[in-house]
Amino acid sequence: MHFITTLKQSFLNSILPRQSQYEMVVSSLGAIVGIGMVVWVSQFFVGSTGLPFVVASMGAAAVLLYAAPHSPLTQPWAFVGGHLISATVGVTCAQWVPDLFLASGLAVGLAIFAMHQLNCLHPPGGAAALVAVVGGEQIQALGYLYVLVPVGLNVLILALAVAATRALIAHHQQKSSFIFYDDKHKETNTIHSDLFSNDDLNNALHEMHAYIDVSIEDLNQIYAHANLFSHKRQLGSMTCHDMMQTNITSVEFGDYLDTTWKLMQRQGLKGIPVTNRVQRIIGIITVSDFQKEAAKYSGETIEKRLKQMMQRTGELSSAKPEVVGQIMTSSVITLPETTPVTEAISIFAENKISHIPIINDEQRLVGILLRSDIHVRNE
Repeated sequence: MHFITTLKQSFLNSILPRQSQYEMVVSSLGAIVGIGMVVWVSQFFVGSTGLPFVVASMGAAAVLLYAAPHSPLTQPWAFVGGHLISATVGVTCAQWVPDLFLASGLAVGLAIFAMHQLNCLHPPGGAAALVAVVGGEQIQALGYLYVLVPVGLNVLILALAVAATRALIAHHQQKSSFIFYDDKHKETNTIHSDLFSNDDLNNALHEMHAYIDVSIEDLNQIYAHANLFSHKRQLGSMTCHDMMQTNITSVEFGDYLDTTWKLMQRQGLKGIPVTNRVQRIIGIITVSDFQKEAAKYSGETIEKRLKQMMQRTGELSSAKPEVVGQIMTSSVITLPETTPVTEAISIFAENKISHIPIINDEQRLVGILLRSDIHVRNE
């Protein structure tokens, strides 16, 4: 009985849609526009010649490009390279292998091998290769022109249509699809950035010795969301008030930089809230603020530059900053003490910060929440 229940649940999970209704409607409408443009433009330029003007692989490509836009299989080079390379392989097999059955198998098999080698695996490319062999006399008569027309023309039109339609709705999504980008140069703000890097994920994928249809960016997002759900499950309804540190170290606008720096070093702090006399936050001063200001001075080491920067002039007025308020960061993220800790986790990740000042209903500083405390709580 347990086996049947498990099987039933597994089946139901497999048929439930993972995409939102919005994504499903957008992908369907996008395909209508994209394929419509391919057929219309191709027929306009090629239809009068009597030559085939559309290859069936465009339909399969549209499914992938619109329904799975973030897959490595649907990135620009995969779509363009996969089609053109596979079409070239197919024409070559059609011309040099007289046996239809052998030529068909070789066309698809060699196309897969070529796409793997050139890192442009795209399933509809196999169809483009096969059509070159079994598409009939009209297709075979084209020879290598088949790679340019209809395949190349179709690819160009669909690529432009996909880029245009996705650009129109990009502001509704976290990221646009079919944009020419390099994952290696994209930063992913996640709570786990101190645990492993993109290079670690790349190495792990290579160790699998199999093709995995997921990008590094997707893996980062999946882990980040799973991590957030894990925190929600473990932390439950805990608020910032429950986890914040109440023995707060703070400074005021007019406190000297050298004494503030010594205070931070002595207590091992990366940042200190800056408050006015009624404990309302007016900014925050961090190690980064000191380093940015010290970079303006000459010196062989950061220590020497910091020493020059913090040295007091002893005069009533000075051209160099001497107090906290002159180098602090005025825009500081704060949270009410009633804020759920899970919300704070997202803010830590999105802003790459390690501490958040906590305020009460009167906007006064009552504590500070450290990201490290959340990690310790969940270990």
